[in-house]
Amino acid sequence: MLVWKGWGLAVIGFIFLFVIPIQLLVEHFFGVGQYQALPWPVPLAFLLGSIPTTLVGQMLNNKPARVLIDPETNEKVELKREHSLFGIPMQYWGVILIILSALIYLRNIGFSFSS
Repeated sequence: MLVWKGWGLAVIGFIFLFVIPIQLLVEHFFGVGQYQALPWPVPLAFLLGSIPTTLVGQMLNNKPARVLIDPETNEKVELKREHSLFGIPMQYWGVILIILSALIYLRNIGFSFSS
């Protein structure tokens, strides 16, 4: 089973690109241990990570395909690289990260998803 194709693993990298600075800033301004105690830092990292994920995903996955012609049959063959994580194209992970951000925040403030 392939987990990622192309630059799809960058989705996780973009999240961590914001996790570390947010953790350092929150611990500096609000005190040690507040990164995990406050409801908003982790969802903020997911939300900010969604921006480069969407932009880079659109840039990479919207490149035109390379068209080759088979000399024997004159058939056209399109070659296009896919950049995905768990089979989902990178640009759609931006929306998924926004939804995850909202769900994590709601859970952190005490919202219950069960009846």
